Amino acid sequence: MPEQPHGPDCVEELRRAAETVRPGPVPVDELIQRGRALRARRRRLTVAGASTTGVLAVALAAGLAWLPTDAGPPAGGTPTATFPVPQPDPVVPGAPREVAPYEPVVINEHYVLGLLPEGNQNYVTASAEQFEASIDYARQLPGNNLNPDSISVGHAADAGVPLLVAGVWRLAEPPSRIVVEPAGQRTGYPATLVTLGGQPDWGTFYLDATRHPDLAAGFRVVAYDADGAVFDEVSVDPDWPSTP
Repeated sequence: MPEQPHGPDCVEELRRAAETVRPGPVPVDELIQRGRALRARRRRLTVAGASTTGVLAVALAAGLAWLPTDAGPPAGGTPTATFPVPQPDPVVPGAPREVAPYEPVVINEHYVLGLLPEGNQNYVTASAEQFEASIDYARQLPGNNLNPDSISVGHAADAGVPLLVAGVWRLAEPPSRIVVEPAGQRTGYPATLVTLGGQPDWGTFYLDATRHPDLAAGFRVVAYDADGAVFDEVSVDPDWPSTP
């Protein structure tokens, strides 16, 4: 096997050969195009990998409303989507809401209301966590068995702070309105009316009392029939114990 040249002559020959090599221009345009192609490919892979998550997010958001905001997006930025905290249904005086049996109706962050077909004028108010258990228990009860053309009133407070006013009415047709009047006043707050589908001769009403701290001094509930005449009223004194 011939001996490999490693002497000074070989080194000098290699040096002279290297000096004769002239580097060509750097292919800047080609490198830029390759970089753009790689970035586009990465974006396609990212979108493909996220497609399942995107479909799930759309499905989850389908039942959510977007809240409009008065302020515009930050300078140089894009608008930020804001999801609302679930809110109670808006009060529509004179228009009872018809619900299905056991359907939860949100009153506020403390209470949910539900109507039952079992028993007479049977309904519950409970926390969201206890709602299903309260419905199951109420199925075994006879209900209110309220007299015709009358109302009953329940209420709840926490350390004297009003949380809820709710009750049931019994009438040949739904009331035109039910109003909760703070003590000493002749005007009040319209309660929301709720009826059970197929049972138009009774229903419930409720008022989110957390919005009306003046009810802590006592109040009166006045119910009006379809012609606008008072058919019943109930007064609650200032020292109101909770009777949800």
